[in-house]
Amino acid sequence: MQYPGYNSGNAILSEGNWYPFKIHNLIKLQDDAWYYVLQDINGLKHFMTAEFYKNYGFILGEEISCKIDRINCTGRIFLEPKHPYYTEGETYYFDLINHSSLNDKNILIVKEISGNNIEVAANNTEKVDIIEAKSVRCIVQSIKKGRLILEFHPD
Repeated sequence: MQYPGYNSGNAILSEGNWYPFKIHNLIKLQDDAWYYVLQDINGLKHFMTAEFYKNYGFILGEEISCKIDRINCTGRIFLEPKHPYYTEGETYYFDLINHSSLNDKNILIVKEISGNNIEVAANNTEKVDIIEAKSVRCIVQSIKKGRLILEFHPD
C-alpha cells in the first residue's frame, strides 16, 4: 500500500521501504503511554510507541531510518525503526540461557544484546549439542515492535 500523505507530498511512502524520520517530540497521550512524534520527508507527523524502543537510545531532534511496516485502511502508518545492533536477514550468536524439549522439539531461550530473553524453536537438533553450547547461532527473521523474531541456524 502507498501513502501520499494528506497534502500533495513530495514523496509517496510505500510499505516495506525505508525512509528518514526526524524525532520531533516525545509525548504522553490520554492512554498514559509515551509516543515519539516522528516527522516524515513530507513534513507530516506520525506517532510511534516509545515503550517498544526504550533501549534504542533515541535523542530528540535526531534523524532515524524507519521501515514502513504497514499502512492500514485509514492511512495510519506503522513504523519500525532500524535496530541499533541487529539487521533482518543477518546471522548472530546469542547467549544460550536455557532450553527444554517437548515432542521432539527443542525450545531455546537466548539473550539478545539489550538483555531481553527470546524463545527460539530448534527442530532436528541433537540435545547433547544444545546442552553443551554456551551460545547458539540464529538468523534474525524480522524485527517487530523492537522485538527480534529468530530462527535457529545450526553451525
